[in-house]
Amino acid sequence: MSEFDEVRDFVVIGSGGGAMCASLVLRAAGKDVLVLEKTDLLGGTTARSGGVMWIPNNPFMRRDGVEDSFEKARQYLDAVVGDHENQPGATRERRDTYLREGPGMVEFLLDQGVELDRVGYWPDYYDDAPGGCEAGRTVVAKVFNSNELGEWLPLLRPSFSPLAGPLEELMKIGNFRQSWLSRYIMVKTGLVNVVARLSGKRLVTAGAALQGRMLLAATKAGVDFRVESPVRELIVQGDAVAGVLTEMGGQPWRIGARLGVLVNAGGFAHNQRMRDKYQPGTSSKWTNTAPGDTGEMIEE
Repeated sequence: MSEFDEVRDFVVIGSGGGAMCASLVLRAAGKDVLVLEKTDLLGGTTARSGGVMWIPNNPFMRRDGVEDSFEKARQYLDAVVGDHENQPGATRERRDTYLREGPGMVEFLLDQGVELDRVGYWPDYYDDAPGGCEAGRTVVAKVFNSNELGEWLPLLRPSFSPLAGPLEELMKIGNFRQSWLSRYIMVKTGLVNVVARLSGKRLVTAGAALQGRMLLAATKAGVDFRVESPVRELIVQGDAVAGVLTEMGGQPWRIGARLGVLVNAGGFAHNQRMRDKYQPGTSSKWTNTAPGDTGEMIEE
């Protein structure tokens, strides 16, 4: 790979949830990993989201006595998704793989020091369908003191919420005009955040907590991150992707990848031209995704 400016084992494009998790997996296998983020902040749209993962039969359900199984979750997906030729991303094989590997992913992240838990009550969207679960199959990150990131703190993309607290409580604050419970939660959450600030903590919740915790684990594991490093091209040799063309100091920079390249660059919510083609009648002004969600890595 002498034609490259540098060579790594594995290159990840984008820094969302999938990027963080994949980076941890490769580092656990002893491989050299480089994450390239084109914006000036890490975390992708995941950091701006609720950070809620739908993982059937997860270890927290077993801990809390919530009944679930691979078979029950499969029944649910069969009922609400079914089999359609125009949905190649949701084939039965893909669904079964997701259901088998999801609980193992949660266990892996816990082993990496990423603190997670389940939301106490978050029903499946179609919980009355066969195999549905009313208690919920969701997994979220625990509230995170982002000051633990040290020098990496300024690079974490901010949360959608100015307040930090358990997600199931934050979801109720919007009803404060009608509910005394919501008012109590709002006051309690505000006080917790004030006390945290006074004690030198900077709490984040939801997707920012998930990304903050995974970023902390990844940096401790030795993952290399670069911001403001847009990928301009995938370098193909034969029938395989051998690396990427990015930028270093404003100049073209070719990076080889011995084991592969993961494109985790998000969607195209900020690309009006692609919206007009694939989601006609929608506007890029409506989105709350990260500004880097412009779709160039998935354009034809």
